[in-house]
Amino acid sequence: MKKILLGILLLCVIPIYAQETVKVITFNVRSFEPDFDTKPYADLLKGEQADFICLNEVENRSSRQQKNGKFRDVVQELALNLHMFGTFGYSYNLSNKQGEYPEANYKYCMNELYGNAILSRYPIMNVISKQLPRPKGSADQRSVIAADVLLPSGKTIRIISTHLDHIGGQLEQAKVITSDEITSSNLPTILTGDMNQGVGSSVINQYLTRYERMDNDNGTYMGVSKIDFIFGSKGQWYLQSCKVLERFLNQKELSDHCPVLSILQLK
Repeated sequence: MKKILLGILLLCVIPIYAQETVKVITFNVRSFEPDFDTKPYADLLKGEQADFICLNEVENRSSRQQKNGKFRDVVQELALNLHMFGTFGYSYNLSNKQGEYPEANYKYCMNELYGNAILSRYPIMNVISKQLPRPKGSADQRSVIAADVLLPSGKTIRIISTHLDHIGGQLEQAKVITSDEITSSNLPTILTGDMNQGVGSSVINQYLTRYERMDNDNGTYMGVSKIDFIFGSKGQWYLQSCKVLERFLNQKELSDHCPVLSILQLK
């Protein structure tokens, strides 16, 4: 009888333990160029069975992505292919890439969008999307998106996806991301993205004031430079494993960045 009860208890505990181990991918998809077909990206990623997929360089509902004259929500398209929930974070309107016109002009635009996205295996309870500082000398308007997600165990965690500028302003942008507005002091948080800065830089060190590395040092940009990262909020996660995935599918290049996959366990 005691053995039976012990077996029942183990069956109850094991699923909860498993639900607090999450598999996270960060991937700069380069606007799904050149043919804007999301299916190869789904085919590349679906075998990994990730809980969260964080995307950068997401061009959404743009004119050049149209199919049969209709705008496409490629984020939801990819999410549907992977049986996940999806949310998009706006950086700028493609009609105003240089920022010469007031952002207010584009407040209600549904098309020509550019930014980041988060796909989640579990329900998304809340989303924060914020444009980041664009100091003089930086190239593009950047943003960060944070999604609060309810795990099957009943715990809520925060997933963040961002893409910092490739020319300047990265430190100013990182300081906003590590502020209490974006980095929750109450929720275990995972931060991902293309940081356009390497290990040991002031930007990565800024992240390390509130986060710990949850990846490895293997090259991600063209498989050489390490600029795509996964972090976990300090003292709240264990890193089980990390690997850099292929950026090719059937000899076709899907991006100039490799996806990074980490398995994290809540403490």
